[in-house]
Amino acid sequence: MAENKLQKGFIFRQENCVGCGGCTIACQIHNELPEDVRFRKVDLYEVKDSRGRIRDVWLSHACMHCSNPSCMAVCPAGAFLKRDDGIVVLDRSKCTGCGLCRSACPYDAIVSKKDGKAAKCNMCIELLDAGLNPACVDGCPIKCLKVGNTAQVLNQTPDASRQGIGYRDGPNRPNMVIIRRRR
Repeated sequence: MAENKLQKGFIFRQENCVGCGGCTIACQIHNELPEDVRFRKVDLYEVKDSRGRIRDVWLSHACMHCSNPSCMAVCPAGAFLKRDDGIVVLDRSKCTGCGLCRSACPYDAIVSKKDGKAAKCNMCIELLDAGLNPACVDGCPIKCLKVGNTAQVLNQTPDASRQGIGYRDGPNRPNMVIIRRRR
């Protein structure tokens, strides 16, 4: 499969994240999600530094808008669509609530709402299409999260990678870029 030159993805400065959850809360508010439903999650990893000291490293993650999305491949209702810019969108009106997409997603990015149907991050396409940032990006007080063209960021940023603590590239070809240099 050829690389999508328009592919959008989340760009995350992992070394800057303090794990405050501002991105998660902004997403929940914007998407009117109940407290127990999250499209964006923030996970804590304890790692040893070069001196053997334990330090906290955070991973903010949501749908990876994969180049090869398993959710789309297994959905019998055809409820998933991949836009030209690579954003994977779920049409909840087509969802039957079978749960296959949820089981197939290796990133735990698909949740079920009270109606039993799947729901997920759509990168706030209504905001992006209006020239605005997704809610999670504006909700980050540290400004360590943004959306960008993944190929451009990887080609133009020396410290950009498809790997980070708690995250790595895989067969689904996820589209999140980690920048591991503190700014």
